[in-house]
Amino acid sequence: MSNTSRTTGAGARVRAVLALDGPVAGTALTIFQGFVVSVSFIGCLGPALAFSALVGWQSTHLAIWLGAASLLPLVPAMYALLRSTRRLLADRGEAQGGRLFWRSFASGCRSLAWAVIAASAVVLLLAYDFALFGGSDAMLLFVAAAGAASFAFFVAVSVLAAAAEDDHGGVALATAAAKVMARRPHVVLSWLLLTGLGVAALLLPVVGPPLALFLPALLGAGIHICNDALRLPLIDETRRTP
Repeated sequence: MSNTSRTTGAGARVRAVLALDGPVAGTALTIFQGFVVSVSFIGCLGPALAFSALVGWQSTHLAIWLGAASLLPLVPAMYALLRSTRRLLADRGEAQGGRLFWRSFASGCRSLAWAVIAASAVVLLLAYDFALFGGSDAMLLFVAAAGAASFAFFVAVSVLAAAAEDDHGGVALATAAAKVMARRPHVVLSWLLLTGLGVAALLLPVVGPPLALFLPALLGAGIHICNDALRLPLIDETRRTP
């Protein structure tokens, strides 16, 4: 083969790789979609971030109630994150993750209103326990364990709600989430481990702040990958979310 033919073949391969519909452009667009989803999730945490910056933890009635109220968007935001990252894993650059996120957030506020109220009530109860009995080591362990278990429960609710094709009642969804936690505790531990590693990564001095702009999408995709790899039951997620 002549040098001209080899040069022409290499140029064609390079053009194919760098084409607008090539792998490089597709990867860049997928990363951008993940960035949009992550920023959307962070936007939903705006009230909690504002509370942390302006008020912070205080053992007063007003601070405790404001802290619980600031976490009201958390459950529908988790639901929207899981729906959009499932679409992102399937369709990559064509996922339109930002649009799906906000549509899912709006629908989650309606269909998961019971979980929104329950999550804030749990936060309120644990905050009062910590404020009143925080000097006890046993109470600290109880608050930490109850907080982790509650977080895992609402993640399970969000996972099942994102996987369902039709809306389910709150009792059925809560029961299914409890069954998932009881029957597949290793899957629940994988969610907690991923979240813990993500929070720890945010504390890194140089990498942490930029990573925050991509971390929510990475965690959502990681949860789906763990669920698929560990064959989580009661989930029949479609690869394309309508």
